[in-house]
Amino acid sequence: MDRTSLPSEIEVMILEHLASGNNIAQYATVCREWQTAIEQLNFHSLGLTAQDVPTLNNIMAKRNLSLIKYIWYSIELQSYDCSDCNHYESEDEHRATAVAIKDGIRTMFQTLSKPSHSGDMTLDLSIYSPSDAEHYFKYIRFEPTNALNRNRMRGQASHHVPVHSTPPSLRAVDRIFGGFFFTDLDASGNETSESGEEFWASVPQVSCVTRLLLRRQTRRRWDPIAISRLLAHLPNLEDLVIEPWSTGVNEIEMDTDKRWTDLVFPSLIPNNLKRMTIFEDFSEAYDPRNRQVDIFSGYQYTRAIRIVSAQLTRALAEASLGLQHLSVAFMTDARLFWSVRRDWVWEHLQTLALTSQDLKPHNDPRNIEHVLYSAAGAAKKMPKLQTMELWNGGKGHAALFRYNIDRGRRQAKIVWRANWHFELQGLVVKGWQDVADANDVGRLKIENELLTPSQIRSHGEAILILELEIEVACPVSIQQIHKEHEEMERQ
Repeated sequence: MDRTSLPSEIEVMILEHLASGNNIAQYATVCREWQTAIEQLNFHSLGLTAQDVPTLNNIMAKRNLSLIKYIWYSIELQSYDCSDCNHYESEDEHRATAVAIKDGIRTMFQTLSKPSHSGDMTLDLSIYSPSDAEHYFKYIRFEPTNALNRNRMRGQASHHVPVHSTPPSLRAVDRIFGGFFFTDLDASGNETSESGEEFWASVPQVSCVTRLLLRRQTRRRWDPIAISRLLAHLPNLEDLVIEPWSTGVNEIEMDTDKRWTDLVFPSLIPNNLKRMTIFEDFSEAYDPRNRQVDIFSGYQYTRAIRIVSAQLTRALAEASLGLQHLSVAFMTDARLFWSVRRDWVWEHLQTLALTSQDLKPHNDPRNIEHVLYSAAGAAKKMPKLQTMELWNGGKGHAALFRYNIDRGRRQAKIVWRANWHFELQGLVVKGWQDVADANDVGRLKIENELLTPSQIRSHGEAILILELEIEVACPVSIQQIHKEHEEMERQ
């Protein structure tokens, strides 16, 4: 039967079936149309390391880079064994880490800066050592956001390396959760190699990347200075997802917050950014804030509740004034967000998700009512708002407040969903009815739902149970959190 006699719908179905196999490239010789279609499938989503980039350059020399829509780019750090896993990184290891990251970023950006690539690409940047999952942290996984490529997972624990059964020490935690920097200093504070300025001057701007993912599977902490410089090299960025890990150290956390305040958020004003998602992750299983003092470094660790910076919140709120979509989890708090400049108006904001430490089962109901009533006042300064979600979740608790409005159908509703009792009533209902009246949508619908899950192991599981409408982190990240805590409880 002649291929050309097939209906186009059947031909598409055949190609989709072939795409589910492992060797679709062999069918590209059938005809020019199939070659084009198969190349689009093959190059749509790529998983690459720095070692793969030269091969990519050779392949794409004869093709258009615009075929690529998603790159999961993993920068691999040097391995370490059991003699090092319970120790801080040495100075030599710090230098090797900095070199690997700088070379990895420079190599990829040089490839993507070619003028033949125009369009719409997601760059998903991960940094890890293969040894990270081979010692104390056997549950760590490195995988793409694309479910079709999960067979390319990296970082699973090797059967040849003994996995430690004791909890990780502060030194072991710091080894994979420590920060990395782009400037190498000697004991006197003098730069010993390529400076940060020299490095960034050698990195070209990349116009094809419109979405950047810095996911929580990179445990090592991005310096906010590096993030601000990275963003400056992506002039067409529209969607930013950052999932940093909380430091748990008073001194470091305050310094990190100040860098976010002074460098990252101001760099977003003005620019092309339309969507920003920040999810500050933590793990109660090996969070150093559950300890007291590290006798090796002398650091005093904070209490388990994140101390939120008012200055950071103000800088974040100002950076969000031009956004269409904003989600921030655990880095700030809704109560502080509402208290910034009362004359600010979010002209373009359509969706907003924030966490609130007030949404806890044993909190005074009046505190919860105050946060939800203040949220109604803020919503009046968001003329295009469609959905607002305030939520909180952790081990044993989950709560969500949601506001939805459909101006076309003239409908609005507020929803309370939690695994503990609280009802939307009184002042809260009045405040949100005022919002509905201001939008001319009639009577507000009210829903109260009491959840009865048997167990909530983590904030990841809380998110799944709450069924948030707004994406507060990459779905694969939420699944990772859930699975990690599930596996830790089994041991």
